[in-house]
Amino acid sequence: MAIGSDELGEKLLKKIALKSQEQELGLKIVPTSLRIATLCSSLKLEIASINEHEVDTAFEFASIVDRNYNFVKRNSNSLVRDKMIAQSAEELIILAEEKNFVEKISGTIPFEISTFGWQRTLLQLQKLGKAKLREKNSQPFRTETGHYLADVECDEIYSLEDLEFQAKTIAGVLETGLFIGYADRIILHNGRIEVKSRIQKP
Repeated sequence: MAIGSDELGEKLLKKIALKSQEQELGLKIVPTSLRIATLCSSLKLEIASINEHEVDTAFEFASIVDRNYNFVKRNSNSLVRDKMIAQSAEELIILAEEKNFVEKISGTIPFEISTFGWQRTLLQLQKLGKAKLREKNSQPFRTETGHYLADVECDEIYSLEDLEFQAKTIAGVLETGLFIGYADRIILHNGRIEVKSRIQKP
């Protein structure tokens, strides 16, 4: 099992740990951040490596998700790690607020970029929309993998695939916050729970 690298993921992990202890599930967690790994240790959850274990189920909190099971993750400690988990998971479950379930994705898209020559990378990202380096405490925010995050305000996105392709052709762009076609199930919440699925599972 794996959970995305953000604060909501940490809260979910605590609930999963409690359920695991109550029912003796014997879960193994692939951590996507140092904080997740530390939390697993404190909760007495067994840690697994993505190099040695298959990820059967992964959970991600999406900032926005569309009806084609594409989503954007803006709150991430490492888009590189989150994307690797999304690609390798047998089943990827997305959690999002009902108001963020949309017909078409738009707005801010984050990009994980190299610290080397980041100004040049940011300048080239401007062709996709207004680009800004993400900061924390007036300093560039560093991901768990030691890179920077750039947020690009995209007014209108005609094709998610084209945007992903254009971004990846820019030297210095390591990963995007676009997750195209990875989600298997979507759990929407707003006082009630609604589950959408494109897979059949017994």
